Amino acid sequence: MAEPLHIVLCTDGIFPQAMGGMQRHSRLLAEHLARSGAVRLTVIHPHTIPVFDKALSIDEAPIANIDPERFYLRELWHYSGRVAEQLDKLKADVILAQGFSVWKGMDRFRDRLIVHPHGLEMFQGLSLKEQVLGVPFRLALRWIVRRSARVVSLGGKLTTILERLVEGSEARVVVLPNAVDLPTTAAPYPTGDGPLRLLFVGRFAFNKGLDVLMSVAERLVEQGLTDQVRFQLAGDGPLLGHYQATGLPKNVQLLGRVDDERLFQLYSECHALVLPTRFEGMPTVVLEAMARARPILVSDVGASGELVDGSNGYLLPPGDAEALYKAVVDLLERSPAERSTMGQRSFDRVRAGFTWPVVTNNYIALFRTFTKC
Repeated sequence: MAEPLHIVLCTDGIFPQAMGGMQRHSRLLAEHLARSGAVRLTVIHPHTIPVFDKALSIDEAPIANIDPERFYLRELWHYSGRVAEQLDKLKADVILAQGFSVWKGMDRFRDRLIVHPHGLEMFQGLSLKEQVLGVPFRLALRWIVRRSARVVSLGGKLTTILERLVEGSEARVVVLPNAVDLPTTAAPYPTGDGPLRLLFVGRFAFNKGLDVLMSVAERLVEQGLTDQVRFQLAGDGPLLGHYQATGLPKNVQLLGRVDDERLFQLYSECHALVLPTRFEGMPTVVLEAMARARPILVSDVGASGELVDGSNGYLLPPGDAEALYKAVVDLLERSPAERSTMGQRSFDRVRAGFTWPVVTNNYIALFRTFTKC
């Protein structure tokens, strides 16, 4: 019997020791790969203590972290050099690099290297300042992906960006979406009287479109619909203090940062998830709400179009308060049965292509293609 492939996952952090979508993805993917039994897994990360359950038999290769007080991109370069030193020792069959974790000296690994750049935020800057600040990150990522064997796209508009970046190189783009675990028991869709409860989950930052959400909430108050539509906002970030200090529309409740148990309860209590984000990869919160059979109101950015259409929600132009308002009113006017049907379509879509067992098997299939190269 052939030895399982030795996969080395390189990342700049593992959730919850490090916060962020890529860091959460690193943990979940590693755990599911380990449980599959199909590969031997080593994870290079910057944490000084073991982060995975010993029962998973994941080998961990800790290295020194970046210095957050220094120039971030240069620190990523130096961090990738420390990753490369470990890779020279580990002799992986396949290397999966999250973000910029494999960069310095990467040419010696390129024949077995998969790069996953995730949300491509540097290509979705909103202001001129953000676009200028993103230039060195765009140039660095272009250099990296063109020297990789495979580049992972989450899908949708991100695939177009990546295919343009690798054009003329030997790198190939493959689509592997984000994923979630389905709950063990499905929460019933809310019925009965009461307001339409719309849940926002995310970082309190300008790019998440909170100003768009607030303007819609204020408009609904002005129209006397305060008791018919309620917004609950979970999360924290730089704008949380601003909204706490300046006041909120009467139909908006700030919940602050919540743990997973409370978050999953909120998904089960709401009628729909609303995320008027200006740019995104493939939002985990959208997948989590879909896994709990909820309709979705989300901007048409990144790979959100892979998840949502008119059958299970509303795909909206980013930054468009009028479009969000019309979507909220349309959902309000639908019967509970219609909303429940939309939610069931969300669940069916997740179950078909966005669960961890499905996505993990697709990663393993990708890894095995390197044995044929």
